[in-house]
Amino acid sequence: MNGFTIPVKMTNRFSKENEPKNIKTSIDDFIELIVFSANGSFKADYYFGFVFQNTKFQNSDPGDLMDAKKIQGSSVNKNNYAYDLKMAIEDYETRMKNVRVMISYEAESKKVSIDINGRYEEDFVEKNYEKNITFYIW
Repeated sequence: MNGFTIPVKMTNRFSKENEPKNIKTSIDDFIELIVFSANGSFKADYYFGFVFQNTKFQNSDPGDLMDAKKIQGSSVNKNNYAYDLKMAIEDYETRMKNVRVMISYEAESKKVSIDINGRYEEDFVEKNYEKNITFYIW
């Protein structure tokens, strides 16, 4: 078994009911858990999650900054939230390699769109990974 589906179903057939269809599904579920978890929401590890979720209810300034970091940008630049998400994925989703994150932000609608790319291994074959997550902030 290469992971569990999220949310986990607590039944007497635990392994069978929580086994993902494939590794990509398991990675998708876990990355969504990271993205939508604020730091501190998991008591055993304060740093688990995406630091942006701690600030998403704050107003952004005209330069699209929150807490002195740019909302949008690529994970190549350390001064934006894409870099923070890339680091969280690399720390907690160890099946992913060559992680790249791009965040775009529409200030008028307050829409955040996250593109996550990378590579993972399934059945001894390296595969490309792509995922888009979209949500709105205040």
